Amino acid sequence: MEIKKREVIFSIIIIAVMLIIGFGISEKIRQNMLEKYQRYDLAVKIDSEELFSYGMSTNVGDAFVYGDLRTIDPVTFSELGEVYSYVKKEEQEYRKHYRTVTKTYTDSNGKTKTKTEIEEYWTWDTMRTEKRTATRIAFLNVEFDYEKIPFPTSHHLKTISTGYHKRNVYYGTDTDFQGTIFTILKGDTINATSFYKDKTISETIENLESGSELVLFWIFWIILTAGVVVGFYYLENNWLD
Repeated sequence: MEIKKREVIFSIIIIAVMLIIGFGISEKIRQNMLEKYQRYDLAVKIDSEELFSYGMSTNVGDAFVYGDLRTIDPVTFSELGEVYSYVKKEEQEYRKHYRTVTKTYTDSNGKTKTKTEIEEYWTWDTMRTEKRTATRIAFLNVEFDYEKIPFPTSHHLKTISTGYHKRNVYYGTDTDFQGTIFTILKGDTINATSFYKDKTISETIENLESGSELVLFWIFWIILTAGVVVGFYYLENNWLD
C-alpha cells in the first residue's frame, strides 16, 4: 500500500498533539504522586500495640502499622470442616442451553456460503448463593468491626458433588494474616484503611512509591496514540478518498 505524503504529515501532527496532551496529563499524575509520596514519608510508622492505641487516642493521622490481622468470630459451613473470615457457597446445576450460531461452508460448486444452526451446549449455572462473614476482627490485638480493614480476596476452597448434575462450590478468605495497614488514626479508631498482606512497612512504602501509575499511563497513551494513527490511515484509505 502506497503511503501518501499527506498521510505522513497528518500522522506526525497527530503524534505531536497526542504527545503534548500526554505530557500535560502525565505532569498532573506526577504531581499527584509526589503529594502521595510526601504523605507516605510523613506518616507515623508503628509496630507495637501500645503505640497503635496511643496513636488512635491522640489523633496522630496518617500511619503505617505492621502486625497480625486475625478474625475473632470466624464463620463456616458445616460440610467444610474449617473456619474462615468470609465464606460463600454457590449451589450449581449443570444445565442444557441452546444458541443460534452462523457457520461457513463450501457448497458443491466451490462457493462459500453461510447457514444458521441451533447449537446445544452445557454450563454450570449458579442457582443459589449464600454468604457468611465475620463481624469482629483484631489488628495488633485491638478489636474492630470486620469492615474496618479490607481482607484479602477470597479463593476457591473446594467443590462438593450433591447429586446428578448438581454441586456446591465454596470460596473463602482465611482467618489470620500478617502485614501492614495504611490508615488514618483518629477518633480512637482507624479510618480509610488499606491492608498489604505479607509486607513490612518498608516494603509497603516501596511498593506504593514504585511510580507504576506513570509507567502504566504512558503504556496506555502510546497504545492509544498508535490506535489513533491507524484509525486515521483506515479512514483515509477507505472513507476519505
